[in-house]
Amino acid sequence: MSKNVRFWGLAALLLLISLMGTLVLAQDEPLVLQDFEGDAEIIEVYQVEGSIEAGVLSEVSTEGEWHTIGVVFSGAPVDVSSYGEFCFDINDSTAAGSTVGVKLFDASGANQEKWTDHEGVGVNPKTATGEWVTMCLNLSAFTDIDLTTLEHVEFAMFAAGTYQFDNLIAQAATDDPAATPEATEEPINLEDMMLQLTTVQGFEAGEPFYENYQAEELALSTDVVNSGSSSLMMTSPAGEWHAFGTYPEPRPFDASGYDVICFSVYDTTANNNGLADNSIGVRLFDTNLIDQEAWTDHVGAGDNPKTVTNEWVQMCINLDLYQNIDLTQVDKIQFSVYWAGTYYVDDVAFGKWVPKPAEGDLVQGFEAEDTYYAHYQAETSLSTEIFHSGASSLMATSSEGEWHSFGAYPEPRPFDASGYEKICFYFMDTTTNNNGLADNSVGVRIFDARLIDQEAWTDHVGAGDNPKTVTDEWVQMCINLDLYSNLDLTQVDKIEFSMYWAGTYYVDDVIFVPAAAE
Repeated sequence: MSKNVRFWGLAALLLLISLMGTLVLAQDEPLVLQDFEGDAEIIEVYQVEGSIEAGVLSEVSTEGEWHTIGVVFSGAPVDVSSYGEFCFDINDSTAAGSTVGVKLFDASGANQEKWTDHEGVGVNPKTATGEWVTMCLNLSAFTDIDLTTLEHVEFAMFAAGTYQFDNLIAQAATDDPAATPEATEEPINLEDMMLQLTTVQGFEAGEPFYENYQAEELALSTDVVNSGSSSLMMTSPAGEWHAFGTYPEPRPFDASGYDVICFSVYDTTANNNGLADNSIGVRLFDTNLIDQEAWTDHVGAGDNPKTVTNEWVQMCINLDLYQNIDLTQVDKIQFSVYWAGTYYVDDVAFGKWVPKPAEGDLVQGFEAEDTYYAHYQAETSLSTEIFHSGASSLMATSSEGEWHSFGAYPEPRPFDASGYEKICFYFMDTTTNNNGLADNSVGVRIFDARLIDQEAWTDHVGAGDNPKTVTDEWVQMCINLDLYSNLDLTQVDKIEFSMYWAGTYYVDDVIFVPAAAE
């Protein structure tokens, strides 16, 4: 082969590589869908007036809730299937802090809506008053439309006001780590926890409800209920977006000590390919009339199902999403749905995650006399008014002094605890000496048949993970038996409890947990 042939062959190869590089760069360039620098077809969908001013789309509304405006893309239909994100800039004149609903339409009229805080679209900021903010949604989240023939977009906002939109583009998926939620350590292992719910509205009487938007019939229903004798029924025959609410009891309700808000919903619609398959918006209002909404499919809401046609489904939303309101003064709870139809809501509750109760062999349930004793500065008796299970519990009362102890006899006595890992019990503390709270640990002294004894406290580093006592609530506490290394655990003869403050305490359901149960 001659030098000239080799030269021109190499030159051609280099030119091809250069062209390929240029092609790759071209694919990485954003595709401008609408920049409002020329003519643009505006679609005034709902409660808005639209115009193009100074190269931006302006949406103006003076009253009402829910406002939607749309615009046709330049050169529509447009193929965005090779791009990763749909992005836009928004300037919000209202009090802001809002998310935006983005509905994309293809040339056939098929459409799909995602909100900028929905799971799967990526992480977006909220709107900021008087400032331009860029939001991007992963196009992979829009699975129900043809991305090769994108035709137009609609933007939905809740509050009335003026909004501006600009720079509608499709671009490659961002590699910015800031756009991806940072992995955070789970504060609690939910597999070991259970929800303890406090019901604030069961819709059993009166009219504890209100209509907000396009909810034409609200009433208590005795035909479809999740629990009790009635639920709240909302019916709307037409339109999109429907909102209705309820009042907690007591009102206002202090939800500051809770982790989630939960409710059960029964959805009779079938608009999503013959299914209900809806998420629910939950807006909380405090007594200052400040409100904030989160949807059950928000990435930070927790793991929620969608609604199921003609079935009750429980949904819960993490309360840490409601950072703008005073959770000590929850005044109203409002629900939002998209489709018209009939919905039922029941058992609205606030919940906290608590450890699942340990299970084991019951050695004392305090169902009879001679199952307990008083030791130091305590009067003991059976209580048939306050108990965790059965018909009675051990009540210990003292009116003064510091340090108080009282105990129980296991059945059988002595009890062979050598094959067990923990001793557990339920404890109710009525005191409020720690800044208005109970908030105490409990000492547990075990005696063997030789009268050798050893004590460990529930907050000992080796006891296991225990809560403190809670005023007027049953709390289960457990202590690892390997702390009692001086005893003959084959001959447990007595179990004694110690408290510091004077007051009234209740104990019930003393168990030993087998090692195999862990």
